[in-house]
Amino acid sequence: MGAAAWGASVTVMVTGAAGQLGRELVRTYSGGDRLVSLDRVGLNVTDRAAVHAAVRSIQPSVIVNCAAWTDVDGCESDPDRAFLVHADAVCFLHEVANDIDAHVVQVSTDYVFDGLETVPYIETAGTNPLNVYGQSKKAGETLAGPLATVVRTSWLQPADAPGMVDRVLSGLSAREEVALPANRRACPTFVGDLAPVIWRLAEERVAGLVHATNGGVTSWYEFGRSVADAVGADPDQIVPSPIEKPDSRPAKRPPYSALDNSVLQVLGYPEIRDYRDAVAEAVARAVG
Repeated sequence: MGAAAWGASVTVMVTGAAGQLGRELVRTYSGGDRLVSLDRVGLNVTDRAAVHAAVRSIQPSVIVNCAAWTDVDGCESDPDRAFLVHADAVCFLHEVANDIDAHVVQVSTDYVFDGLETVPYIETAGTNPLNVYGQSKKAGETLAGPLATVVRTSWLQPADAPGMVDRVLSGLSAREEVALPANRRACPTFVGDLAPVIWRLAEERVAGLVHATNGGVTSWYEFGRSVADAVGADPDQIVPSPIEKPDSRPAKRPPYSALDNSVLQVLGYPEIRDYRDAVAEAVARAVG
């Protein structure tokens, strides 16, 4: 469902508009509505005065906050910056949005979970983030306020820039082995499939937590093999990479962080397609 259904009086503001999800949201927002897209140059979301001034000037009906610091290990090394971007900034947006009755859509992450489950997490599952990135994003979920839409997603794949599909295809075309991790499992999510869900949630002002990912739980190793299958290459070119030592990177990652889109099902939203279908489409587009 596109933004045109909202009518010409609606103004939508997207922060973090230069990121892979932000770009896709901007690209797919078509119709007579007013869209204001702001990257980090256009708006420093960590500056409370600047956030308040921008929102009061733009007077949006909806704010979709895609601004994030996605360097998980960088967050671990600089928690103050992580919490400033993922928590304080959300609080600033919530404060001023509340004043003008704007609806906030906050994008969050599967990293709020510790990965000790063996079945996909539903929205009401308890959280226990293992790293600063997840901790700061969890804080942002709370600070977005009870009326905000908080969309948790995972393993984003871009629509307009090289992603994991392209990385695998490059290795396959060079007839090289492509080593990918097999020890973590989650749900790859293609932004082209996520963006329309976010726009509908924003239009309907759905309050609370919503999980939104492509269908299917996989590892990057299995994901790579699905790329090989889609392009007709030998899937045995994809090999599992050596298991990392627990302390080999600053931030711990959850071993299992698949999300169950249970709220979307209750709301009657169409099922988001399986990641393998999205992989096949991306491969077909890449190889022409």
